[in-house]
Amino acid sequence: MRVRAKVNWLSSLLVLALLLGLCPVQADEADDQYLQIYGLIQQADDLRANGKRAPARAKYLEAYTGLTNLKKSYPDWNVNLVSSRLKYITQQVTSLSEEPPAAVASGTTNAPEAKPETKVATPTSSGPLKLLGAGAGSRQALRLHPKTGDKQTLNLSAKVALETKMGDQPPPFKLPSMTASLDIALDITIKDVSNKGDITYEVTVGDASGAEEPREGAPQGAKAKKSSLPGVKGMTATGTMSSHGFSKELEFKGPPGADPQTRLFMDLMKDVLVQLTVPLPEEAVGTGAKWEVKAPIQSHGIKVDQTATYELVSVEGDNLKTKSTTTQRAANQKIDNPVMPGMKVDLTKWSGKGSSELGLDTGKLMPSSGTMELHTEIGMGINMGPQSPSLTMKMDVNLRIEAK
Repeated sequence: MRVRAKVNWLSSLLVLALLLGLCPVQADEADDQYLQIYGLIQQADDLRANGKRAPARAKYLEAYTGLTNLKKSYPDWNVNLVSSRLKYITQQVTSLSEEPPAAVASGTTNAPEAKPETKVATPTSSGPLKLLGAGAGSRQALRLHPKTGDKQTLNLSAKVALETKMGDQPPPFKLPSMTASLDIALDITIKDVSNKGDITYEVTVGDASGAEEPREGAPQGAKAKKSSLPGVKGMTATGTMSSHGFSKELEFKGPPGADPQTRLFMDLMKDVLVQLTVPLPEEAVGTGAKWEVKAPIQSHGIKVDQTATYELVSVEGDNLKTKSTTTQRAANQKIDNPVMPGMKVDLTKWSGKGSSELGLDTGKLMPSSGTMELHTEIGMGINMGPQSPSLTMKMDVNLRIEAK
C-alpha cells in the first residue's frame, strides 16, 4: 500500500523558466528541434504505459525520423545524446513490434498491456500517517465533506528565486538563474461524492501569467514584464481524493501533440495540487494535535524521502488552521538532466526544507487561504567527456493561496 504523492519543486522551477522563455539552454535551431523530438518520445512513453501499443510505436517512429534528420543536419550536435536516444527508440519499436506475452499465451493478438493496480494507503496511525498527539479540549474526527456541484476558485501566486552554478569554470550554455513570479487561477468543481467519502473533482485552468524580475545590471527603473502562458487557459484535469485528504488520482488532459513546456506545466499543477492537500488523521483530534506523514516519493524519476509534520492550530466547526514542516532527502542516484532532457546525470545532493500555514474549510476540497515556503539545494555531476563539472542549484519558492 502506498500514498500517491508528487513533490518535485526542481521541475516546478524549470517549468517557470521554460514557460516564460527565460533560459533557453542553447538558443539555436538544433536545440529547438531536439525539444520537439523529446516531446514525441514522452508522448510515446505515455501511450506505451497505457497499453496503446500501435499509437506508441507510430510516435516512436516519428521521433526516430526526427532524430535521424537532426543528426544529418547537425552531425556534431550532442553526438552521445542523439546516439543514446536513437538506441532507446529502436529498443522500444522492437519491443512494440512483438506480441505482448499475455496475448501470445492466450492466443489473442493486439491485446493491450495490463496496467498494474495502483493502491492508496489507508490513512491510519499504522500506515504512512502517524498520530503524534491527539491535542487538547474537545476532539472530533476531521473529514472533508464537500457536496456534488460545489465550486471553488483557487488563486495561486508564486515567487521563485533560482540560483545555479557550474563548477569554477564558465558554463558552455546559459544557466537558469532567475527571480520570477507566476499567477494561476484554478476553478474546481465537485463532480461526485461516493458513499465511502471519495471525492471526484474537475479542475479547469483559468488565467495564467508569469513574469521575470529584472536581472542584475538591468537599466534603472526596469520592471518585470508580465505575459500570459500560451496554451494553458482552459486546460482541464480530473481527480479523486479521499475524505481524509489523500490524493488517489489526478490526471491533466493536455491538448493533442502538447509541446514539452505544456507537459511540464501539467506536471507542475499536479505537484502543487497534491502538495496543497492536508492529510487528516483517522482518530478524533483537538487543538494542538500533531501527526506525521513519512513516505518515499517519486517524480520524474527522482526518488526522494519526505517527512511532513502537521499541527492543528485551531478548529472551529468546519474551519481549521494548520501548520506544517517538511524535510526532504535523496540518496545519490542517476536522474534525467534538467538542463538537457534525455541525458543522465548523477544526483549527488538533494536537501529540502519547507513550511506552510493553511486555512481550511472541510466543506471545501482545497485550502481557503495560506502560504507555503520551500528551500531546496541540489547537487549534480554532469558527464561531459574528459571534464565532469558539478552543477549546484539553490531554489526558494514562496506560494500564496487565496480561494473563494
